[in-house]
Order: sequence, then structure tokens, then C-alpha cells
Amino acid sequence: METSRSADTIDLSKVFTDFTRVVLQNPGTIILTIVLCVAVGSLYFWIAPKTYESKMILHSDILSESYVLKLAENINTHVKDGDTEFLASILNMTNEEARLLREFKVTSALTPMSQQTKESDKFIVVISVRVKDNAILPKLQKGIVEYLTNNPYIKKRVDEIKKKCVGLIAVLDREIALMDTLKAKIAKGTFGTSKTNGISFMDISKLYEVSANMHEKKLDLTTRIALVESIQIIEDFSPYGKPVWPKLSITIFASLVMSVFILFLLFSYKTTGSTAG
Repeated sequence: METSRSADTIDLSKVFTDFTRVVLQNPGTIILTIVLCVAVGSLYFWIAPKTYESKMILHSDILSESYVLKLAENINTHVKDGDTEFLASILNMTNEEARLLREFKVTSALTPMSQQTKESDKFIVVISVRVKDNAILPKLQKGIVEYLTNNPYIKKRVDEIKKKCVGLIAVLDREIALMDTLKAKIAKGTFGTSKTNGISFMDISKLYEVSANMHEKKLDLTTRIALVESIQIIEDFSPYGKPVWPKLSITIFASLVMSVFILFLLFSYKTTGSTAG
């Protein structure tokens, strides 16, 4: 048994020695293999289709983060499945343009602290896309905004918010009219007041404060109606010249790994051949 183990050790040592000798005797092969692999990797980097990434930041009073995330998940599923006809129809693009879309995702632009706020206060999201050609970004941006704006669920929410705001404005208009009548009577001295020693007293400062607050609330509601349908673009899709894939550093690293693998197979074959001989 000990003789067998000793023989195995000697054989392994001999194989390692032979392998090292073959490696040292073939520096030209090593250099040539590395150069060829790096050249092939570099060629792949320059001729392979490029993928670019861009981001757009949206703000809206009608969108909720959870809903937009679901929409993005649905769109990205169609992107991965290669359903260009569906993407072209919802984003108002041609099939050729939709085929250039590689990835679609949405992330929150809120900080971890602000994410603790209620859902209705979450209005800012970042839409990230990966495309094969930056030229489609303007049309893609327009298509995304139109898709979100024309969504039936969004339209229904818009109508509900408008009706609510219009109803509140009607109530405020009635209260403001009554307040204006009251102020006019006070100004004319026809409104009854308490008297002390023949002098009328009334603290009307609160009256004007309430009136000002009601006018401010009406203005806020009017602005809300005007902006409820809109999606504000905080930052447009910006074309970046540097692609996210392929990356030259990763390509070169992969080429070096491949060269090492090829050299290992080559020298192992030579070592086995010399040992057998």
C-alpha cells in the first residue's frame, strides 16, 4: 500500500515537472495565444451591437409608485419576450424601433426616509431604459408619457379628483360670497355689534384671516385641477456615448481567461504526450 502511494506521488510530481518544463519551453506559444485571444476579444468589442442606458425622472400628482412599478414590470416582460408589436402599439413606435428596446425598469426617486410617507405622496419615479440606439430616446420618452397619461385607470382617477375639487370649489364659493356680504355690512356699519358707553366693538381681524384662507384653498384646488392630468418630466432621457455593454474591461478580462484555458489544454496535451512517450 505504501509503495502504491509513493508511486502516485512520484507520478504527480513528474507530471507537474513536465508541465512546468513545457510551459517554460514555449514562451512564444504563450505570447501568441494571449495576443490572439485579446485581439479576438477586442474585435468582438468593436463589432458587437452596443447597448446604451438612459434615465428619465417623472413627477406627477396622479401617479402612484406601486402602480407605475406594475406597469414597468409588465412592459419589461414584453421586452424580454420580444413582443415588439405590443410594445410598438402602446409606446406609439414602429416595430423596428420597438425592437431596439432592451430593458425597461422603474425605481423610486425617494429616500428610505421619505418612503415611509403615505402612498398618495409618492409622485417621483426614475424610469431607466436600455436601448440599442440612442436615436429612439426622444420618441420613446414621448411614448412613455402618452402611455401613462392615456391609461384608463389614470383617466378614471383624474375624473374623480376633478369632480372632488370642483365640488369643494363650489362650497368655497358659497362661503366666500357670505363672507364678502358680511364684510360689506361691517364696512357700512349696518352689522349689529356690542356697544360699551356708546362705542361699537368688533374684532374683525379673524374675519379677514378666514376669508384669505378660503381664497388660498380655492386657488390650490384650481391649480390641482389644472395639473392633475399632467406628468412633469424633471429630467429627460439623455443619450450617453459610452455603452453599458459590451464593456472593454470585461471583454479583455474574458479574453485573458480564455487564453489561460486554451494554454492549459494545449500544455496538458503536450505533457501527456511526452509522458506517454
